[in-house]
Amino acid sequence: MKKFKYILGIQCFANMDSGAAILKCSINGDFLDYVAISEERLIRKKHPYTFPIHSIDYCMKYFNLKRINDIDLLVTDWIRIKKWEFSGPTFNVSEFDYLKDIFKFDKTKIRIISHHLAHAASTFYTSKFKESAILIVDGNGSDIETTTYFKGNQNKINFLENFKYHGIGACYTAVSTRILNMGTGGEGKTMGLAPYGKKYSKRKDFDIKYSLKGIKNNFSGFMDRMPYSDVLNQISPKFRPDPIKIKYKTCKNKKDLTNPYFSSVAYKLQNVTEKTLIHLAKDIQKKTKSKNLCIAGGVGLNSVANKKILDNTKFKKIFIFPACSDSGIPFGLVIWGYYNLDELGIKKFKKTKFENAYLGNSYTPKQIKTCLDKYKIAYSKVNTNKVAELISQGKIIGWFQGRSEYGPRALGNRSILADSRKPEMKDILNKRVKHRESFRPFAPSIKIEYSKFFFELNCPSPYMLLIAKVKKKKIIPSVTHVDGTARVQTVTNDSNKKFYKLIDNFQKITGVPCILNTSFNDAGDPIVETPLDALETFFKCDMDYLYLEEYLIHKKNQKNIQSIFKKISSDIKNEINTNRRIILRKLFRNYSKKNCKKFIAKNNKNSIYNLVFDNINKLELKIKEWLSNKKNILIIGTGDHTNLMFNLFPLISKLNIVGFVNYSKKSKNSFNFLRKIDFKNMHKEKFDEILISSYEYNFDILEELKRYKYKTYSIYENRNRSLLDIYQKKIISVFKKYNSRKNI
Repeated sequence: MKKFKYILGIQCFANMDSGAAILKCSINGDFLDYVAISEERLIRKKHPYTFPIHSIDYCMKYFNLKRINDIDLLVTDWIRIKKWEFSGPTFNVSEFDYLKDIFKFDKTKIRIISHHLAHAASTFYTSKFKESAILIVDGNGSDIETTTYFKGNQNKINFLENFKYHGIGACYTAVSTRILNMGTGGEGKTMGLAPYGKKYSKRKDFDIKYSLKGIKNNFSGFMDRMPYSDVLNQISPKFRPDPIKIKYKTCKNKKDLTNPYFSSVAYKLQNVTEKTLIHLAKDIQKKTKSKNLCIAGGVGLNSVANKKILDNTKFKKIFIFPACSDSGIPFGLVIWGYYNLDELGIKKFKKTKFENAYLGNSYTPKQIKTCLDKYKIAYSKVNTNKVAELISQGKIIGWFQGRSEYGPRALGNRSILADSRKPEMKDILNKRVKHRESFRPFAPSIKIEYSKFFFELNCPSPYMLLIAKVKKKKIIPSVTHVDGTARVQTVTNDSNKKFYKLIDNFQKITGVPCILNTSFNDAGDPIVETPLDALETFFKCDMDYLYLEEYLIHKKNQKNIQSIFKKISSDIKNEINTNRRIILRKLFRNYSKKNCKKFIAKNNKNSIYNLVFDNINKLELKIKEWLSNKKNILIIGTGDHTNLMFNLFPLISKLNIVGFVNYSKKSKNSFNFLRKIDFKNMHKEKFDEILISSYEYNFDILEELKRYKYKTYSIYENRNRSLLDIYQKKIISVFKKYNSRKNI
């Protein structure tokens, strides 16, 4: 009989943050261990839309698992449709879906849970709370929900309520990408830019319209958020409609970001975000009566708002999972499986012993020495005191030791370190080392016992997820942001002995128990994972020294740096490609590029049919049903979609239509249009069913009608593209060949 059970978690919803985790537990309940990593760390490409084959293999190797069927259960998340076969929000079938389809794993062992539940599990089960309110806020979850309330008690997580479609997460991303042009994953840049816009906050050329009522954080007055499915993209990328529309200009040049307009945009967005999250925290506290709050979801990375919640609500304690964005989903999946899947037949810990975020692999001094010798790199063997001395002299150090961090923050194992006392260090690092925007701040790592003296912070902040006012600005200027705050990491001897020792040595030399800490990567690159990754980044960026476990490398002592760099870069790429071929043979059956292309072509045709013609056919059948049963129909919608509907379906004119409620997007009060309609006093006896002929306002109308229990039918499902997109772009002929199930 097996002594241990293994649970594999795969992130397959937000492909851009794909990754894997494996949890190992003993049958008798006396052992628990886990490993987790994001795919980007292993293929050296940030936010890749790829199936996490390298992550799965990485986690299996950590536990010395030879075959995929050594795994007892696989837990994954889903979006909108409960199918293993299809993944992402666009329904653009890709190699990602093909690999899932031919994955060498027993499908009877696959368990699927919602995206937000995985978030909730990641944060509650790793907190030290016996009970807690759980707040999940992100772009969207499994069924386009943007905000969800849970209540955690002992080892159970209970769903309370959720809100869909127009939440603060989607709004923050929309402004960051469409106005500020920060790129994918650039929300952290927006947060850093925000303080620069405070002095321009009274400008009236940008405004975010929104409403807060209970869990509903509704930003539909500011942005039009379309359903996600863009089948037009499957014909040609140029036909892809923008799922989020905002009527403001986009920043074309990064140098303009700090000008009055764009910096004020960032400030106003951040201000609205803080107000929204404080409101949501107060609301969930009122409903749960809990003194503890767990947070996850991408918005949980907003460390400024997290501190505001702590300061402005009745919650006494707050915990944010270090990988609270979608990169943390795999761990949430395995920890949920551990506590909730009884078929494992195991005794369980009452509470997970989660002490730190170091969930990746480590590399021995022997492995590192072999790597250095291979490339004939000169090095010396030193202790942390020597590294502390170099930092005190103004040197910039690449620091690599122990297990890699899980999540987007470098927490002292894959870090670039510098002197917190030198005011010029911020500009040097941004320009010469990180090659990024000048306004980006850097974090202080401080011995926890001194955090209260340097910052307005009365609780631990081990994962850099709380912003605090700096009390000693003159002493640590390089880690003090323009608004006098800092994103603090408190370090303990128990959590990271070597990093704590380094800071302690720095304090003995300088009297300051705090150093500057930023992630070990260049702009646009993932944080380094292996010693080889560290060497490549070290030679690419303007650092002085690299410390690998116990080996110190001085850049000036190296010969033929360019030649070494090229060789290392080439070897990394070759190793990734070689590993990919090996993993494909190990994890998948009968993989071939030819079969992959056939699979994609076939299933994309299915997607096109289901997302366009199937919806049209359903509406046609519905009209015939109403005619047959002589139903009285009230239409609520917009003129353009209603006219299109009548043009497409002549039969609809034969219906007994008792009225039409028209909404105009051009109305000055478009945000408040629903309030103008007296739904309560509408005469129900005059109609049997409401037909909704609106695309942008579909969700809003449905939400408003819920309370009155009217029977409704919408011409658009949330997953469907607008018929207007298809017909107005005059490409319907492209779809006609798919308008027969015989061709599918």
